[in-house]
Amino acid sequence: MLLHHLLALTALTLADAKKCKPRSTGPSLASIASLASSIALEPSHNPDASSVITSAASSGASSVASSAASSVVSSAASSAASSVAGSAASSAASSVASSAASSVASSAASSAASSVASSAASSGASSAASSAASSVASSVASSVASSAASSAASSVASSAAPATPTEYCQVKGSRSSTPIKTSDVLADNTFAGCLALCSAEAGCVSFSIQIETGGFCGLYSTETYTDYTAGTTGSTLFFDKSCPALELPGPTLVPFLPTQNNEVPPAPTGVAPALVLPPFVAQPAVVKSDSPPYVPTGPQSKPADDNEFIKTYTYTQYTLPSVVSAGSPPLTTGVPLPSGTDLPTLPCMVTPGAQAPFSVLNEQFVPMVSRTNSIGPFLQPTAAPAPGDPMLDPTTYKLPSFYLEEAGVADVYDLVFADSGQYVAMTTDGEVILVSGSTGAAFVGGHATTIFSIDCFGKISVTLGGTGYTWSTDGKKSTLTAAASPVNFMKALPVNQPEIHAMLKDRKRTTEMIEELMAKDALRKRLTNADSHAPQCPNSPPGLKSHTKQGYELDQGNFCEAQSDWWELGPGDFDFPCSLQSLCYDQCEDYSWVGCNAIFSGAMYLSCLNEFENWWEVVQAIACAAQATWWTALAATSTGRDLYYKAQKSMCYCFCSSPPDTCLFESGAFYCADTRGTDLGNCGGCGRQCGPNSACRGGVCGCPNDQCGDLCLDFRNNPNNCGACGNVCDPKYCISGQCYKPSPDECAPDPAVTNGKFTDRSNGFTNWTMSAYSGSTLGTDIIFGGSQYSYYVGQVLTGPIPAISVKMDNLLAGGRHAALKQKVKMCPGFEYELKFALGYVNQVNGAGITSNADCAVRWLTGTPSTPGANDGFQTSPSYTIGASNTAFRTNGPWKVSVSEGQAGVTKTKANLYVDLTAVISCTVPTGGFGYFIITDVEMLPTRQLKREEIEANAKLAKRGAGGGSGLVFVSVDAEEDSDLAFVKKPVVKGRDNWATGKWD
Repeated sequence: MLLHHLLALTALTLADAKKCKPRSTGPSLASIASLASSIALEPSHNPDASSVITSAASSGASSVASSAASSVVSSAASSAASSVAGSAASSAASSVASSAASSVASSAASSAASSVASSAASSGASSAASSAASSVASSVASSVASSAASSAASSVASSAAPATPTEYCQVKGSRSSTPIKTSDVLADNTFAGCLALCSAEAGCVSFSIQIETGGFCGLYSTETYTDYTAGTTGSTLFFDKSCPALELPGPTLVPFLPTQNNEVPPAPTGVAPALVLPPFVAQPAVVKSDSPPYVPTGPQSKPADDNEFIKTYTYTQYTLPSVVSAGSPPLTTGVPLPSGTDLPTLPCMVTPGAQAPFSVLNEQFVPMVSRTNSIGPFLQPTAAPAPGDPMLDPTTYKLPSFYLEEAGVADVYDLVFADSGQYVAMTTDGEVILVSGSTGAAFVGGHATTIFSIDCFGKISVTLGGTGYTWSTDGKKSTLTAAASPVNFMKALPVNQPEIHAMLKDRKRTTEMIEELMAKDALRKRLTNADSHAPQCPNSPPGLKSHTKQGYELDQGNFCEAQSDWWELGPGDFDFPCSLQSLCYDQCEDYSWVGCNAIFSGAMYLSCLNEFENWWEVVQAIACAAQATWWTALAATSTGRDLYYKAQKSMCYCFCSSPPDTCLFESGAFYCADTRGTDLGNCGGCGRQCGPNSACRGGVCGCPNDQCGDLCLDFRNNPNNCGACGNVCDPKYCISGQCYKPSPDECAPDPAVTNGKFTDRSNGFTNWTMSAYSGSTLGTDIIFGGSQYSYYVGQVLTGPIPAISVKMDNLLAGGRHAALKQKVKMCPGFEYELKFALGYVNQVNGAGITSNADCAVRWLTGTPSTPGANDGFQTSPSYTIGASNTAFRTNGPWKVSVSEGQAGVTKTKANLYVDLTAVISCTVPTGGFGYFIITDVEMLPTRQLKREEIEANAKLAKRGAGGGSGLVFVSVDAEEDSDLAFVKKPVVKGRDNWATGKWD
């Protein structure tokens, strides 16, 4: 059984925790563990006496004697031989055979005696066999029997009992000697409880129990046979100390165990390790240090205009300021736990009114039920209940309910029996009776009803006219006795307890929950500190978490020790549940008050229904379950919460978790900070404030960017420490962590086009602008969009690559036209080469489309007024793409250079700027649809022009270059030293050579 494992584990693994005070007359933990194991694992050595005698009545004494003797001799001869005197056994055997024969049937008896003697003799141990036969006959004679066999039983017992020193187990009758000790404690009046009491009492060799409410356990100093008289009636059963477990026919109680795994994991051996805070290291007012060198993330970004750069160049450098406030170390004692007004008010267990019913429990937690015009303790059945009887399930058995009714007297009430509506009253001679109405706080007609008071914890007291009364029970009845100091052990058990109902909904889960507590780690997700009624830490500051403190003290919240006066009276052996509860209350980091109470409750239920299993223990089981339920309710009041906080205060401190350091304002309020992070106001300590223009890194005040000694600077622009401490630039200019030598009045030949792959789309397509020519609307007829373009090279799919897509729909007779433009910088005296890629589109997102138009792109150094004009700008050839030319390809290079004075060229300082424009046209067929992409646009300076080329371009510019002039720029090979030549050709009417790109 589960409890046997739990008890053994408790003794082994909770040695460092204080145990509950043991019940003074009760069994020890070790004896219960030992007994429980024997009850669970050893079969009974006794056949049921009543069934044996019934068999004897129907088949004859000889058959019974012979059968019993042979079966017992075969299994127990050696045991009997070692403990019974041979001569006495032989005499007893003869007497048994003779008496049985004369009482039932002489011929059958003679046969039985012969059979017994023969069987005994054949076993090879005459004295042992004779003793075994005598024991069987004595057991048969002294058991409860049917009327048909009673005379035989009496005859056997009278001749066998006084003279037979053998084991008497589970026999009815009487004894002439007086018990050396008795106990009316409910838990002791069971086989296991009384046996444990006998084992603990010096000189006890036999005992008796009474199968009835109010019965007692009696201990004897002599063996049963010495003064035993057989009988067949009454509720008292006698046992020798060596007897096996009591067994009576009938149903067992409903178990509280899961249907599968009863394996119990190891119990926790202690609490979480105490929190160790990192040591506090005080920081100086100014910390000197050198930052690591700066690592550039890309090429140096050179200025477009060095003149402007020199004019506006600045850098940062200043001395690191001292801290403003030194602050203090984080707290090592944490934040006090919640208490007093910080906690919500908890309800009382019982309140007046019919809406708050409760059961009444007596001193030993036995429920009070109705009698004829009275109430008394629940009665133990003297015969086996039918299977399925509700009382066989103590955890769900519905107890009679009562409620308090106000009667005009402050804090004194009538106690109403809810099932009948009658009032509980006290007579003038102290009897407890039921009456039909309230009398108020006085005797009326010889009884009074308004006499009951109840505290917040369900403890009932009785007063009348200033006199207190002790309410006690004795067997079947209850009485009230005037007393100067009344003992108030009657209790109210609320009918409605959410904690109990929730726990009983899933017994298997409750059992697993208790087992998981012992495994501990698996339960953290279920029972964490989320208890609004008893939070482990205050709500402010937020983020507090409980931790085990240094110098903790265990077992200060042991519920059973705190309630020891009440605990001794109950039937439940709750050593293990109490140790488990105390250990749970000691946990700082894993379990809540509500969670621990649920585990405590479930463990008590398990203990009850593992300790009491059989129908003749139903009163003990119901009382044990009531005790567990009442303690669960009591643990959920301020009594339990106070104990929880007592344990928590001896074990735990509350510390900040995120941020991690616990600090205190000068006002006394607590707050959380990260003193080892970036908090400027708590840098390296609580309230330690960095100076102006400072930063906090790892709890150290320093510079916001880079630092060299006590200087604050930026490695990216500081010429005295460019990229690293001590790297001095000459001249003193630093860009992107690298020294830079500007060239005033010179143009830097950098790549002209930016965002040529159209990947930067933070504002449309960065640096690009789009427009539509007359007859088309941008966004409707012509659409530019982002694209990831893939294409085939042979049979291999290549890409995707980023691009800008162009869609022209429903082509007009003259086509549709758009412009794509970017302002670019070009240096005079340099030749640039423009390249770009075009790709035909016939599939979008896996779906095929029909793109049947032919399109073209040409580049100019300005934006022409009409798609077919040049307006004096330099222009590239037309590059085609579309249905007639579908291959993805890179176009160019288009070689171009510009000089001041040419059309579309502007000058700023030494730099020249043009509006690089792509004129895009889709012309045929009318009504068609064109879809393609443009990507990889680049315009790079490839060589520096020779003086002759520069002069030739300058002359052309002075003459005025234009599309209608027929000017042709001829580039001279760099390896050839030849003059620049140009040819002026007349324009052929109706022909635009710049537009067609064809020259004669």
